[in-house]
Amino acid sequence: MYLIGSVRGWMWIAASLLLAAGCSSGFRYEQLSSEVYPVTHEVAWSAGEPSRPYTIIAKFRGAETSLCSLSQPYCSLYEEAMRRGADAIWVQRREPWTRPEQWVIIQGRMTRIPPATYEQIEGVFIRYK
Repeated sequence: MYLIGSVRGWMWIAASLLLAAGCSSGFRYEQLSSEVYPVTHEVAWSAGEPSRPYTIIAKFRGAETSLCSLSQPYCSLYEEAMRRGADAIWVQRREPWTRPEQWVIIQGRMTRIPPATYEQIEGVFIRYK
């Protein structure tokens, strides 16, 4: 059994937290359609209003907190859109913010954590008619 005061215990806790962070999403969803759609396997990304007729399935707002690949930076958003049967994700607003530089004590030493830029986005999942 691991003891909280031991190095192995802290490593186990840190690994568990990283795993949990990698599997979570920082988005909140609001269902707008009462209709249930079949799961889709591909979802398009749209920065402008689509020209085709559509139905709004749900609204979303938040920031990606999952560990996504560079090829699909909003992986949890895509997964949720497919699960809800969306054909596209329409991003309506982007709001970047920067976490300032921080100094923290890690293993008894002051360590600089550089600033990082994040993005809060909001929009809707749509289904084409």
